[in-house]
Amino acid sequence: MKKILLTLLLAITLASCGTAYNNQLKQVELGMTQEQIVSLMGDKYTIVDQRDYNNQTIEYVDRYKNHWYFQFVDGHLYKWFKEKE
Repeated sequence: MKKILLTLLLAITLASCGTAYNNQLKQVELGMTQEQIVSLMGDKYTIVDQRDYNNQTIEYVDRYKNHWYFQFVDGHLYKWFKEKE
């Protein structure tokens, strides 16, 4: 019985693991402003490309070494994607 409970607990724990930003990423929508993304994702990001303030790409790295990129054009989210290290 203890083995079954331990296995069940382990399965639930592993199932709940996702990316560090899993809940926040579900709320991301194209067209959001950079301020909205930073408010949602946090202020621990890096600017990886910048043409000017309204046209830049920012990067977040989660605890699993996933790199999340958010590209803004004219101040609004144009696209976002993930790359693994």
